[in-house]
Amino acid sequence: MAGIQLSGLVSGLDTQSIIDQLMSVERQPRTRITHEQTQVTKRQSLLQDISTKLTTLKTANDDLKSALTWGDTQTVSSADESKVSVSRTAGAPPGGYDVSITQLASAERATYAFTPPTADGPLTVYEADGTTPRATVNLTAGATVDDAVAAINSSTNANLYAVNVNGELVLSAKTTGTGSGFQVSGAGAQTNRVAGQDAQFSVGSQSFTRSSNVVTDALPGVQLTLKGKTPGTDSVGITVSNPGPDKDAITTKVKAFIDAYNAVVTTTRADLSDKAVVNPSSTADLQKGTLFGDTGLSSMLTSLRGAVSQTIAGMSGTLKSLSDIGISTGAANTGTSINQDSVDGKLTLDTTKLSAALDADPAGVRTLLGGTAGTDGFSQAFASVLSPFTDAGGILDTRISSATSDLADISDRLTAFDSRMDAKQAYYQKQFTALETALQASQSAGSSLAGLMSSSR
Repeated sequence: MAGIQLSGLVSGLDTQSIIDQLMSVERQPRTRITHEQTQVTKRQSLLQDISTKLTTLKTANDDLKSALTWGDTQTVSSADESKVSVSRTAGAPPGGYDVSITQLASAERATYAFTPPTADGPLTVYEADGTTPRATVNLTAGATVDDAVAAINSSTNANLYAVNVNGELVLSAKTTGTGSGFQVSGAGAQTNRVAGQDAQFSVGSQSFTRSSNVVTDALPGVQLTLKGKTPGTDSVGITVSNPGPDKDAITTKVKAFIDAYNAVVTTTRADLSDKAVVNPSSTADLQKGTLFGDTGLSSMLTSLRGAVSQTIAGMSGTLKSLSDIGISTGAANTGTSINQDSVDGKLTLDTTKLSAALDADPAGVRTLLGGTAGTDGFSQAFASVLSPFTDAGGILDTRISSATSDLADISDRLTAFDSRMDAKQAYYQKQFTALETALQASQSAGSSLAGLMSSSR
């Protein structure tokens, strides 16, 4: 036998090499099982990937009909952000408003010629009346102005900002307006004081006085932040839009749906077109073509494409299909130009067309996409097509579970096969051991007979 070395102690045979070669032949069927395991594992992985992308698509589809997507919103803007900025806090009366600012609110501040104390003692902060204590800050003998600044700023009750300005202690209230006054003892002689003042402004013909430059009650639903005085009779225009859907938010949700849909199409088509390798020589080769031409997935793509292309039942007016709001498979194919994305069924969005539809008929767009309560639109129709593939126990879930079951069966087969091979190898070893033992006994008997024959001469 080729490759056998005659090195046995009795028979002269390389028995271990013989056993190894016999077992190599016996184990050949195991390779077919592991190849099957590789292919089933890959198929399961691909199906799980498609399932994940379908779940993302389901979420994006649900967002198209969500009340959160279609809630009315408003925009507010200022013609001069350097004078007054605005933000919406709630529903606001739409229209234009003129804001004139004659005075900004400011905080009271005072300057003291601080002298280091000769003994430990308090620096006391009072309310504006000079008799009601607000906070006490303890200073040690010889404390510097910087020590006083640190002590005041660390106080939670003083409600003051402190700073050292050229050796003097400057204190400022943390609030603005005429009510921001304070008094201090133990800080040295006061050299200057500037009283706090209220903001004075008007919205249209109505005048206001407020202690803060941030005002929330002058224009309902709008916060005004006063930043600078308007000269003379000038004013700053504030514009509040009419309530309506948030076009940017809706466009973002539509784009998310299209991206999720195209991801499903791209992944599934790649799997369907991936051909098996003849005579595979590597794991990568074995994994090729595991879903090639899969009829179930092909049927799924056909169903999804039909759902995004159909006219939605029950729609009235001019908006009856996704193409009416700019969602389509893109440019048509001609004899000289092939749009491969269109051939594959991927969606594109004409944002200009969607924006125009939202401007002209926002309620119609909402109804078409399924956001109007009590009326089924695209989202509901698409969900009915999608659910067999995304539901627990649905088509893909069942196939993934089946692959899991197949892998468990293959694992059991490999375990059983390996047990049989272990038993077979033990059998061969036992047989060759018996052969060596028999040959050894035969040689011993021959030696004994030769000895007897020699002694009888």
